[in-house]
Amino acid sequence: MRVIETPICMEELKELRERSKARVELVLLGKIERNGITLNRVLIRGTPGEIERFMERLRLSRAGG
Repeated sequence: MRVIETPICMEELKELRERSKARVELVLLGKIERNGITLNRVLIRGTPGEIERFMERLRLSRAGG
């Protein structure tokens, strides 16, 4: 399991999960505000390898890849 805080909406995270073909579950834990930016706290459940697959797709999407 891993918790991330991201401004990305759940719909986009779910699309990234589909594109990565990672077998992970995304659970919205809530929203927080930091420096005027609303962030989603998201729990990612899955095996370490599947979580890493999803996180790599997330990193590439944010970097323009």
